[in-house]
Amino acid sequence: MARIYAKTLSKEAITEINKKFDNGTLRNEGELEHIVYKVGNTRGIDRKAATLLMDIARRHAFADGNKRTAFQAMSAFLKLNGKELEVGETSRFNVVVWSVKPATTLEEIATWIANHTRKKVNRK
Repeated sequence: MARIYAKTLSKEAITEINKKFDNGTLRNEGELEHIVYKVGNTRGIDRKAATLLMDIARRHAFADGNKRTAFQAMSAFLKLNGKELEVGETSRFNVVVWSVKPATTLEEIATWIANHTRKKVNRK
């Protein structure tokens, strides 16, 4: 089976996303570097997206806006890799709150992502 390589978000790209909600101030640069490394070493688009969501929201690399940054980074990552989320505002809020609960697993979030995305259609 051929391995599919996903496009990833850099530490700088995630910081730019955080600037939409705060000023991009890192509380712990090492945490963000670890998250980028971990996503790069996770297999599967949905699992990588789930790792972004859960780790940014849980590890608090930024001074403020971690949960909002987590959701937007996950969305941007999915779009970059040809997938679009199909969820309303309430579902967005609920998945972020769910993702930070200690009992929530990566596989549960990855399954949620798989069930709420579709492949992006390129229109010319």
